[in-house]
Amino acid sequence: MPVYLHKLLLILLYLFCALSLFSMALGLPGIWVLVAVALIFALATHFTAITWFYLLLCVGLAVLGEIIESVLGVAVVAKKGGGRYGIFGTFLGGLLGVIAGAPLAPPFGSLVLGFAGSFAGAVAGEYIAYRKLESAVRVGYWAFLGRALAIVVKLGLGFAILWIIVVKTW
Repeated sequence: MPVYLHKLLLILLYLFCALSLFSMALGLPGIWVLVAVALIFALATHFTAITWFYLLLCVGLAVLGEIIESVLGVAVVAKKGGGRYGIFGTFLGGLLGVIAGAPLAPPFGSLVLGFAGSFAGAVAGEYIAYRKLESAVRVGYWAFLGRALAIVVKLGLGFAILWIIVVKTW
């Protein structure tokens, strides 16, 4: 294969990976697409460009990203004074929002309803427990910000995986 064609294919691969990062911001599983790209490239090159070590590192970063996305929003609510019901509402509302939003307006539905679900779940849980709307809305605000922070951290891990792919394949 000519060198220029090889480089062109790599640039197209990197653009595909960048689209995967964009999909992560929308709540789609783009981090796993990046891991799949790393695996396919490793298999295609017989693990010479991307070795088992780097492939497992990519998988570990993806798993860490999923854990952080699941826990960080709830942790922020707990740290900012949310009670058990608010914490549970944040988790359940965010999960239901992502699931309900996926078929409504792909791919933006998952993102929007994930944020809205986290907020609404936290507010509902806190209001049910304490019957104070002002404090319930405050906890909902922190649930919203916690979800945003979780997405930013997961995107950072996605960029780390992309960096591994680019460095090991160029």
